[in-house]
Amino acid sequence: MMAEKGSISPAAFYQGEAELRRLLRDVKDRYGAAFADELDPGAFQDFKHMIDCVDAFFDLPASKTSFKVKLMDCGKIRSDVLEFCRFYARWLGSPLMERLRHEIY
Repeated sequence: MMAEKGSISPAAFYQGEAELRRLLRDVKDRYGAAFADELDPGAFQDFKHMIDCVDAFFDLPASKTSFKVKLMDCGKIRSDVLEFCRFYARWLGSPLMERLRHEIY
């Protein structure tokens, strides 16, 4: 059966999912050491947890659970990832802002 024009075929969706999982592994491999070495020891655990949360998010569409449970899981994953990003963006952004301030003024 051919996919309708403009729609995504299941094969393309799952291939895209594999690419996203590969990207997550790459991010974990490339930046995991930076989190472990340059930030506090708990930062690497937080980083791995967020990667696992995003990975779990990819499993939601294929899950046989009810839509309501999927929606709650999606909300929890979103909240965890946003909290992680806010915390580390603030931590990493502060030295960057200081550097920019010195360059501008």
